[in-house]
Amino acid sequence: MKPYKLDLSQFGEKLRDKIEFTITNVSDQKIDLSMISFASDYFDVKMPSSIAAGKAASCSLKLKKDVIDRSFEKSFTIETNDEKNTRFTIPVKRKMRKSAQASTGK
Repeated sequence: MKPYKLDLSQFGEKLRDKIEFTITNVSDQKIDLSMISFASDYFDVKMPSSIAAGKAASCSLKLKKDVIDRSFEKSFTIETNDEKNTRFTIPVKRKMRKSAQASTGK
């Protein structure tokens, strides 16, 4: 996965509420992806249900409106259907600078 951690920190005026990332299947077989857990009150994650062997898929994470003015550290976990049911936990971080918070009206 690239990047391996998702940082949505906001230090300027421009709103950062979405980040894209890529998951690459480096195996020689198609893998299925399942969401195991995520902070559903903080963000939504869009990703495919499977990725073909040797291919990459574009994915995205979008913050919920209620948390745009907050700093937090959360994560989400996905599982593959390989022989070990491998799980990956991806950290999600957001840090707000006071000037950015002021610009959102909070």
